Amino acid sequence: MMIVPISRGAMGYIERRKRETWFQFIRHLTDVTGILLAFILGYFIRFHLPLFVALLPVSKGDPGLDLYLYAALASILLWLAIFHAFGLYTIRRPGFGPGMEALIKASILAILLSAALTFFFRGVSFSRLTLVIVWVLALGFILAGRRYGARIFLRRLRRQPIRFAVLGATSHGHRVASALQHVRGVSYAFAGYILGPEDPESTPRQLGSWKMTHRIAEEKRLDLLILALPMEDQSILLDVLKSCRDLDIDYEFIPGLLGLMTHTTRMDTIDGVPVIRLREIPLAGWNGVIKRALDLILSTLFLILFAPLMGGIALAVLIESGRPVFYKQERIGRDRRIFNMFKYRSMRTDAESETGPVWARENDDRRTHVGQFIREWSLDELPQMWNVFKGEMSLVGPRPERPHFVEKFQDHVPDYFDRHRVKSGVTGWAQVNGLRGNVPIEERTRYDLYYIENWSLWLDLRILFMTLRSVIVSRGN
Repeated sequence: MMIVPISRGAMGYIERRKRETWFQFIRHLTDVTGILLAFILGYFIRFHLPLFVALLPVSKGDPGLDLYLYAALASILLWLAIFHAFGLYTIRRPGFGPGMEALIKASILAILLSAALTFFFRGVSFSRLTLVIVWVLALGFILAGRRYGARIFLRRLRRQPIRFAVLGATSHGHRVASALQHVRGVSYAFAGYILGPEDPESTPRQLGSWKMTHRIAEEKRLDLLILALPMEDQSILLDVLKSCRDLDIDYEFIPGLLGLMTHTTRMDTIDGVPVIRLREIPLAGWNGVIKRALDLILSTLFLILFAPLMGGIALAVLIESGRPVFYKQERIGRDRRIFNMFKYRSMRTDAESETGPVWARENDDRRTHVGQFIREWSLDELPQMWNVFKGEMSLVGPRPERPHFVEKFQDHVPDYFDRHRVKSGVTGWAQVNGLRGNVPIEERTRYDLYYIENWSLWLDLRILFMTLRSVIVSRGN
């Protein structure tokens, strides 16, 4: 009997399928375990926890654990089906699947459908309150299980790195190649660059011409090919994509047309013809109203609850270095309007008399002792809650710059003024990712534009949580 040898491309395909199977197994196992534990623990909390029973007496007696075990088995099938529909079992970079927003939405739908199904079993007494307890527990268990399961999967991935190459030695290609090699927790092995028609042969780490894509992909056993060709070279894509499909290699495309890298898009069809539609920013219409309502509620609560702390800081500044306690500074906000942003004064009153407008430096000798402390803990920013309350700023958004710097940046930073399509923020996506101080403005702008184009309420809440964690754990750095 003749044995057909397995090609290198087929071996890569088999390894990828093994990774995906392992990932799917871990996700399903942790989800099923979490749902089952939630039903069991929810039952005992509702019917056997003395304090809970005393506060909310059981009117129809204890239905028994068996009933909730049967309900758990039926619910597991329903929950898993809904999770599949929400794409919660797909591997996506960087977090291996949709985030908490999708998980919460899917779990809410699942528990509502579970509650609806109980109406068809009139002869059986289901506690609606227990279902609420089960939902809270299930969400917590599933989140914990996915976090722990992700660690197991990542440990396995580190032993089997994802091999990738970049087609096109462009600036975007270099940036993506560098970024993938520094993805936290995942091992990406960069094979090199496949040269496009206009790329110089002197390119470092080049693997050969695009005409050799099929052979290169087989020899390097690629799992992923990043297509980073400029627009004028994209006529060769059909041949390249055919090689990817023949070898079952995943491929990702960096679009060059109309600067799509900096716009949110969605696919649409016109009479059966696929088109890419550029969308307006998500913060239009009702989303803007929701964001303003959140700003108003949280800033009001903050100003009331933290009034003693803010008064204490003001007194400390006054005692150490006198007036003024607050530092008022012109900043550029939404629609390029100028507003006065407030901070506690953390530097000497003559800090910029000789230098003019400059960014603060680490261990800046212009800071006072109180100023050094409040800067470390980001307490100098607290008066900006008044700006948020007045509607001049938002809790989350691109950090506002001074007019001097805006004039300086607008000439050489692409799309810089797009930052002013939304209100400036007390904190932002760039800041919680460590882009503060003297970080290149191009990099900060890229993060600000990502936030603007991908805004959601969940993203705002995530940034606020990350900011709080940063202040507590890292003293605001």
